Amino acid sequence: MELACTKKLLEYIEVKAEKVSEEIDPLFGWTANLIVVNRRKMLVVVHGATRCAFVLYGVTAKLLPKLPELILEGIRTLLRSEYVRPEIIEKYLDDLGREVSFRANSSRKAVAGCNKVCERVKMYPELFEAGDLYQRKVLPWLNEDFLPGRGYMKAHEAIIAQLQERYGEPVQTCRALELEVSLELYTPCKRRIIVPDDLSFFLFHYVLQRCFEWKNCHLHQFVTEVDKAGYTAQIIHPEWDEMDALENVQVLDSTKVTLREIFASRKQIVYEYDFGDRWMHTIELCRVIEDCPEPYPHCVMAVGDAPMEDCGGPDGFRQVMAVLKDKKHPQYQETLEWVRSTWWQPLDVKRINGWLRNIHRRMSVIWLG
Repeated sequence: MELACTKKLLEYIEVKAEKVSEEIDPLFGWTANLIVVNRRKMLVVVHGATRCAFVLYGVTAKLLPKLPELILEGIRTLLRSEYVRPEIIEKYLDDLGREVSFRANSSRKAVAGCNKVCERVKMYPELFEAGDLYQRKVLPWLNEDFLPGRGYMKAHEAIIAQLQERYGEPVQTCRALELEVSLELYTPCKRRIIVPDDLSFFLFHYVLQRCFEWKNCHLHQFVTEVDKAGYTAQIIHPEWDEMDALENVQVLDSTKVTLREIFASRKQIVYEYDFGDRWMHTIELCRVIEDCPEPYPHCVMAVGDAPMEDCGGPDGFRQVMAVLKDKKHPQYQETLEWVRSTWWQPLDVKRINGWLRNIHRRMSVIWLG
């Protein structure tokens, strides 16, 4: 592997290097730069053809002798974060070359792309925490950026497309859960979704918000266990500090607990949203998918319109829908205008899946920040 380095990086690692070979395959072209974030040295390594990137955060002088193997592990970590199959990752590293040589960068385009990624990193220094060299949690957000001149293609989509072209399909896989989520209403309202089982409950909350087209205006909680007296024995809730004051309740941090951990021993949990209207969702595990080629949340079945926010719970939603069906009702016009103000829309699975595809990437900034 020939790693194209900026002059600043070459000076730091004290290497005098020749220029990168001109005939290098774009799939195997990587560029690295050295920047400082939070007073720590950070290596930003960017795939030139797609701007997919990873970082080494906190590169000290002691780590420099190990830099070649750290670079290769960084590429492996990046591809794992995109759920690339392990055998494809190793084949790519073989083709890339496991002997890393540091070269002077000869491509202005590669340098420009690397600088763009560095600028993005510098805008959010609060996302990076000491202790994780590869900053694994940041990778989905880092590679969510659009590529210039590629329409709506994003960095992570571009590198997957290139790997598929080189090695064949499918190149991605994940262990996933198929879950049926039922909202307690007077009419059936269900969503069957497939999600990676390593998804945190913090991000799973946003998946459910999109599935039922909620607006995240209220508090929520996941109830995983109830004792014989009816008290919640175990609960997952991300930000409600007052929960610590409740007795007989074990509080788990939803940013640290994954679906895999909870559904390993449970077949059903409850998701409650809006403690006033009390939207109660039963979440049932239907099956575990060991080899899922679509490593992102998606809805495979949906039944029934979800209620709009702040309509007064199940009874209030029933009343609103009854009024909308009767144009002669004295409150019809007023109710119609209010519903329009909520931006409520009937069920549309295609719209939901459009929101879901990259929801874990878009919300990771909130999670990390």
